[in-house]
Amino acid sequence: MLPAVLIWAVLVWAVPSPAQAEDLVILTHDLTGQAETDPDTGELHGIEHAGKRAFNLEAVREIMTAVGVETRIREVSFAQGMDALASRPDAAFFNVYRTPQREARFKWVGPLQREVDYLYGLKGSAIGDLDAARSVSAICAVEGSQHHTVLLERGFTNVVAAPTYGECFARLKSGDADLAVSSDETLIQKLHAADIPASDIRRVPEPLVQSAGYIAFSPQVDDEVIHRWQAALNGLIASGRFQTLYDRYYER
Repeated sequence: MLPAVLIWAVLVWAVPSPAQAEDLVILTHDLTGQAETDPDTGELHGIEHAGKRAFNLEAVREIMTAVGVETRIREVSFAQGMDALASRPDAAFFNVYRTPQREARFKWVGPLQREVDYLYGLKGSAIGDLDAARSVSAICAVEGSQHHTVLLERGFTNVVAAPTYGECFARLKSGDADLAVSSDETLIQKLHAADIPASDIRRVPEPLVQSAGYIAFSPQVDDEVIHRWQAALNGLIASGRFQTLYDRYYER
């Protein structure tokens, strides 16, 4: 048998210590058309007036500077980001909706923004409310997203999953989906990406969900790291810099 001291040492070694700020793997998603990579440094940068993702990216970059983190932000799919939060002790992933189902699973910094999300169809669609949307053939939602979860929880049986919002609106255009989900603030960018004129789109008047987007962290991340990131975001807002970034990067 192993001596008690040795057993204790093995157990301590096996339990991961809380992740520190400099150890974090920082991830985001759905940057298509809203960010570019610096050819010299490999860093992701938001494109001015490109939309919510560009704004989120630049806000998080400013927070990282404030807390002294130099890690590069990496783009992954939403499903990959959520898997990293659940399987790694050192992940930070944005933008993630803070829902009751997710609340206790992760740690949170934010919000980065608040928004209202709707279902959208092409011109000629006569869907008057969410109940009527149950009758269409296919509603496209990003796999693993809050929209996907909410639709399934409400008993919609016509939900089809896609890896990105761009793919959902491409399916809307091709006729492979009857409805797709978007926040009202980011709809135009998605329509541009799918080459759908705004005049060709119709919104289901009843909101699907009202939500707030956050930076989510693996539950093992040290609470002190969370406090520092939240304080940096609060400082960004108080200084007026947050609004400056919003005006510069959010779609106009």
